[in-house]
Amino acid sequence: MSRRSSSNLYLLSVIIIGLSLSSPLYCEEAEEGLATAEAKSSKALRSRVLEEVLVTATKRETDLRDIPLSIDAFSGDALREIGVENVEGIARFSPGVSVSPGLDPEAAQIIIRGVSTDTFFTFFTRTFGMFYEDISLVNPSILGPQPNIDPFDLRSVEILKGPQGTLFGGSALSGAVRYVPNHPDYEQAYGKVAAAVGTLEGSDGKSHRYDVMWNQPLNDKLAMRFAVSTGDRPGYVKDLRSGEDDINTTDSQQYRGIVSWQASEKLEFRLNALRRETHQDDGSFADNDQEATHSNRYFPDILDSRTDIVILTSEYGFEFADLSLILSQLDKDYPQRLDYSQFFGTSQAGIGAYGDTTIYSSQPSAELRLVSAEATQSDWWIFKDWDYVLGLFYIESDQFLSLDIGTQETGNLLQLKGDVYAEEKALFFDIKRSFGEHWELGFGGRYFEQSTTADISTTADPVSGLAGANPLVAALAPVINALPIESGIGLGRDQGEISETVFNPKFTVQWRYSDEFSVFGSIVKGFRYAGANQNPSRDPDVPLFFESDEIWNYELGVRTEWFEGALQLDATVFQLEWTDMQVQQREYTGAFAYTDNVGGARNRGFELGMNMLLPAGFYLKLNGSYVDAQTTTFFDDFQGPAPAGTELPGSPPVSGSALLLWAYPFSEGQFSATLSYTYQNRNYNNLAQTYKHPPLALVGASANLSMTNWPGAPVFSLIGANLTNEFKPAVVFDTPNSGGILTIFNPPRTVRLGVEFTIGDI
Repeated sequence: MSRRSSSNLYLLSVIIIGLSLSSPLYCEEAEEGLATAEAKSSKALRSRVLEEVLVTATKRETDLRDIPLSIDAFSGDALREIGVENVEGIARFSPGVSVSPGLDPEAAQIIIRGVSTDTFFTFFTRTFGMFYEDISLVNPSILGPQPNIDPFDLRSVEILKGPQGTLFGGSALSGAVRYVPNHPDYEQAYGKVAAAVGTLEGSDGKSHRYDVMWNQPLNDKLAMRFAVSTGDRPGYVKDLRSGEDDINTTDSQQYRGIVSWQASEKLEFRLNALRRETHQDDGSFADNDQEATHSNRYFPDILDSRTDIVILTSEYGFEFADLSLILSQLDKDYPQRLDYSQFFGTSQAGIGAYGDTTIYSSQPSAELRLVSAEATQSDWWIFKDWDYVLGLFYIESDQFLSLDIGTQETGNLLQLKGDVYAEEKALFFDIKRSFGEHWELGFGGRYFEQSTTADISTTADPVSGLAGANPLVAALAPVINALPIESGIGLGRDQGEISETVFNPKFTVQWRYSDEFSVFGSIVKGFRYAGANQNPSRDPDVPLFFESDEIWNYELGVRTEWFEGALQLDATVFQLEWTDMQVQQREYTGAFAYTDNVGGARNRGFELGMNMLLPAGFYLKLNGSYVDAQTTTFFDDFQGPAPAGTELPGSPPVSGSALLLWAYPFSEGQFSATLSYTYQNRNYNNLAQTYKHPPLALVGASANLSMTNWPGAPVFSLIGANLTNEFKPAVVFDTPNSGGILTIFNPPRTVRLGVEFTIGDI
């Protein structure tokens, strides 16, 4: 789309909003019933601040403000209203959480309270967890895609800050993002249909999005609900070698279906299935930090992903407790072809290098959980008045990685194959009890046995004439060229097993002076799974395994409410002690990454939050955080030394957000508008601090016209993101073999027009 066309869309949008505003203001018929509509709107807006926000992050449904831990929760409808469609947008509204975009939609890096050793997505484990309901979306060793689940028709998205090892295991070292879907409604049939079209600044294409949801009771005991979201987004990176524009176009499809059966008054079964697929025509890398262009690309970065989740849940309600059995199967497929020319340095010799990667994982899990329905009864004081969660957990993850490396002239040079099998068996508990009217104490723990078995092999194919092109080929050419055969030969194979037995405790305390004022504290230990390394160049210094790392998190918080709940003010201070950090390194050629356990870190800071109901239909949400995250020991990173006191990468010292909402009712419906601002301070790309990412401030806005009295209750929306078009390097990755960099920019300005219709009465 041309810039003139983009300007015409802006003008059309302004006209639509102007007509929407003027109709209720100047139409005489609108006066009838306005007072009633205003009263309803005021009540609805007030509920955004006053209503209980129920979350299930503690394995039991609890009011968010009664949990002695740091959790932020966002409803799917609220995220849709402000135009948030991915985890990057969600994280920017949670204090103490920063975000770095990935090479494709399933590779974003979420950094919670500064716990990070690199800003770039790798094949290995992450410091944060991702969960769909209670099912981990992160593999223990070879990562694969991490599904960036669309929030359409979700009940909530929860961000849990601090280690979550007690209830969620080794997939949530620093915290977790948890997606909770809406379950089927047994009462009535209804649905939604939505469509949207938009523009991306500087791109010739348009974005499109389509959503469908339907809830259908089959009888008073059986109901189903499905939701489908599909969309595409134009690219904004230009390939200078081929002359192609907008090479990083993406599309995604997400399908979700849930069937619930109330077999009896006490027994319910629920089958939940989700599939998410993404495709990207080319990667988002630029090879400079000034503009979104790439001049050293020889092959397109073709990235595909597919995630399938199936969950079978059975729940039985005893009088004293609820028993749940949760069985799941997670399958992930991540085929891709990446251009390795700049990584290997072959671009310096005018030679294109590629890496064809296939990552597949199959991950079944089972959890048996007993949650108290009421406080325990006993004649013995020590056993009386306890609430509890008790559980058994089992997971196994069969992960496969295949990497074929070659050049345009020779075909394949190296083939890496890795089979990694990980298993965890765990017993966990979380108990709490009130002491008097004001105090509540809690204690939890997870005892687990975790093991990882790896079989990693490297095969080489004969090649000649490339010995001087880069360190990798120079190292392998004498061996490969001496082979008298045409077929591949094994250069090495590593096999082994690593296992650990660990107990992770959790302690919480809460003091409630009143319903409007409470103080909480917690001490929690978290861990991250051990894993296996790839080693295509057969570097003897690369270990087959890296071990688990752990964090102790200490925090103290206060929650307050004022003016009958119209104002909420919260504050939290925290300190984390991180030991045996899993740090990404490079082997001697500089081309391949591996993970090692090195040193430690200390993170401390504070988080502030405010929700405020204002006069005339306004609502304001503010939050901010300060994080001081730094290493505690000297560390010789492959890109340079990192002395004690080095700031951890991707950890902006200051971040925050503001969201202003205004709602105006009229006789036919309601008009609402939002204005948002998010800020992320400067941060570094790695421990050697070879690049300083600049501060990033993003402005967004939305306008929603809801015509509730019209057929289909249509909602017309206009949503803009990054309205000031801040286009800055978000992730810069060094390529030592070529002496250059690869950059991912934050997406430019986007504007989207949409409409949504409701079928039935929701």
